Amino acid sequence: MHEVTFTSHRFENHTLFLESWYFRGRVSLAGKEGAKAWRIFVWHRLQDAEKASCVVEGARPLPFQVREHEGGLQLEAEGMAALWIRLNRFGFRFEGLEAFELESHRFGPLGKASGGAAREWTAFHEENDGLPLGAGLSLLINEPAKRRYYGLGERTGFLDKKGKVWTNWNTDDPHHHPDTDPLYQSHPFVLGLERGRAFGLYLDESWRTVFDLASVESQQSVVHTDGPTFDLYLIPGPSPKEVLTGYTALVGRAKLPPLWSLGHHQCRYSYANQDLALKVAEEYRKRDIPLDALWLDIDYMEGFKVFTFDRQRFPDVPALTSGLEALGVKTVAIVDPGVKKEPGYRIYEEGHSRGYFVRSHRDEELVGSVWPSPAVWPDFSRHEVREWWSELHQFYLDGGIAGIWNDMNEPAAFTVEGHSMDPHNRTLPGTAKQGDHFHAETHNLYGLQMCQSTYQGLRRLQPDKRPFILTRAGFSGIQKYAMVWTGDNHSYWEHLESSIPMLLNLGLSGVPFVGADIGGFGGNTSGELLARWTWLGAFYPFMRNHSGKTSRRQEPWMFGAPWEGYIREAVLFRYRMLPLLYTLAEQACQSGLPPMRPLIMEYPQDLEAETLCDQFLFGPDLLVAPSLKPGQNHRLVYLPEGEWQDFWSGESYQGPLHLPVPTPFDRVPLFQRAGSALPFTEAEAHTTDAYWEKLCWRVAPSKKIHGALYEDSGDGYQPGAVSTLEGSYRDNRLRLSFHDRSSRPREFVEASVRGVAEPSWCSAPYQYSRDAEDGPVLKLDLTKGSVEVSWG
Repeated sequence: MHEVTFTSHRFENHTLFLESWYFRGRVSLAGKEGAKAWRIFVWHRLQDAEKASCVVEGARPLPFQVREHEGGLQLEAEGMAALWIRLNRFGFRFEGLEAFELESHRFGPLGKASGGAAREWTAFHEENDGLPLGAGLSLLINEPAKRRYYGLGERTGFLDKKGKVWTNWNTDDPHHHPDTDPLYQSHPFVLGLERGRAFGLYLDESWRTVFDLASVESQQSVVHTDGPTFDLYLIPGPSPKEVLTGYTALVGRAKLPPLWSLGHHQCRYSYANQDLALKVAEEYRKRDIPLDALWLDIDYMEGFKVFTFDRQRFPDVPALTSGLEALGVKTVAIVDPGVKKEPGYRIYEEGHSRGYFVRSHRDEELVGSVWPSPAVWPDFSRHEVREWWSELHQFYLDGGIAGIWNDMNEPAAFTVEGHSMDPHNRTLPGTAKQGDHFHAETHNLYGLQMCQSTYQGLRRLQPDKRPFILTRAGFSGIQKYAMVWTGDNHSYWEHLESSIPMLLNLGLSGVPFVGADIGGFGGNTSGELLARWTWLGAFYPFMRNHSGKTSRRQEPWMFGAPWEGYIREAVLFRYRMLPLLYTLAEQACQSGLPPMRPLIMEYPQDLEAETLCDQFLFGPDLLVAPSLKPGQNHRLVYLPEGEWQDFWSGESYQGPLHLPVPTPFDRVPLFQRAGSALPFTEAEAHTTDAYWEKLCWRVAPSKKIHGALYEDSGDGYQPGAVSTLEGSYRDNRLRLSFHDRSSRPREFVEASVRGVAEPSWCSAPYQYSRDAEDGPVLKLDLTKGSVEVSWG
């Protein structure tokens, strides 16, 4: 173990250079899209001096000042939190974060992480300095008791990730226990929160990294990389929103998906033939349950060969996709990276002849098995391989396939010739070669680069449409190319509940469009579980019912009455809510803030919200508190500071407040922030475009009222428009004004206000009714753009 230390420094060209006899360092202020972050980069090998990033692109160095301060150097820039660094026994301070030491080779080549996480591959020696790759570097951080940590992507457990060791190593593990780690994605990013102030820490290293967040020593955390460099970005707050906006500016933000991808999806492993697939969609239409996409799992292929259709079971895929399209249903097909090694199979023959597949350490084509056997894997680290793979997707477009599902792209492997397989790490060996790199360095990037290839292919092959891709594996920045689902969960109530913090932390890691398999992939669901899960799933940004081959069928009608009715109502509510979701989606692409967000994003000063993860916010104004237990007919909801209105009854409450509420099966407890106006529409069987001819604003009155609506064609790249609803409620008088920026005519525009008495005067036509269960509802005609109402 060596302490990293520097003996001299120089400052030139907006960069602080740190030097010693062995280590080199560089500190700069990176700027991108108006955001700023300090970058600390430490290396020792000559070839690493100009290390490139596969994630951070287009950042430019910004000017800053350096002065001596408290025995170290103080780095300052306008509009940026200061960074203090110490050269001798290198350390730094930033926004309350104090790193007191950077160690080289804290992990031995065959040893364990500081938190006890066993190594999963044998280190090998890099010839130019004889040091074992994988020994790596570790940053030691002082840990205050009150600090919380969020992010790290897709993780089991609760919202706050402090107190455990988290490993970034993309892993195909279908057993999602509370302590299962790692899973399919790697996001070496944490958002720290202490006394209401937040900071971000992003380790831009693709090697296996480990975040020991005060698991062994409560007063110390360790951030480790197996690689030979340490490339760290420090992102300022002070709010969680500012951290996430800055982080996503750095690594990239999602692109606005096609509207149909935000609808309801149905999948199963597998629909055995094309007749069955079409009948499932037809059954949705017969039962008046909205549906936008039907998915084909691996059994559509001929012998698990990607870019093929089985000629017996799927003899006429264009007829299938056109039949589904006539019902308003898109078709999505799974595409795995494993390519069957079979003479005469075009995909293998082309890749083999061009040398496009991953190589062994003996520089031979690496062969193993996954679904196809034997199998080889494309080397997506190489530009020419990504280009080749992207062009292959013309095959699916010719068949009428609308979206691509990238699975098994950790990459998963069942066997690899010449290597024993760890059942908890079923992947390629670290000694495999990808271009000029070992797989140990590129493993975590494999899914990201596969999705990059798929995205670029779809973007180029159909330039008038937005690509839709779903992925299981990924790395920081995956949101630029794909939506993410959380893999092989099970039909457990525990997995229903744990999906919330898992998705929230993905959102806090920059990935806004996420979902979990509704009903559970493995095991057998029940009508009650599926109904509750569908109501929760109505608020997942990506909403898909999916089940495994050996599990019970779980289409909405499989459990009969009353469950089918409850599930239908949940899906209908999703479609009523699409104007709101689409607006939040567009805002996510601009700001990086996800539609589904924890309370700490809006209320970072609220100590009660710091660990709360059985409820969440949908945007800033709608609080969702789903039922998560079998047989549950009531639950406790926490309302943060401010006034909140029960979405269903209109009854108002003043937070902070713990409130017991009923949990009927035909709805989910919802609370709307006073002063907000949320756009809704009438539900249709499927989406068309994102111009809402029938528009209803749900208004929760307050002194100042505001709502926004984003509209466009729902696909393609024509510019959209933002319409707003502004208003006020003072002295028993409600004023609303709708500023309509849409170029399309509307059938009607109305505002709905709940929990109020019938008005004594109104400037426009209105309807007033009292529901026995939900109380009074006032509907105001906004066709002329404004309305004024008074009481008393």
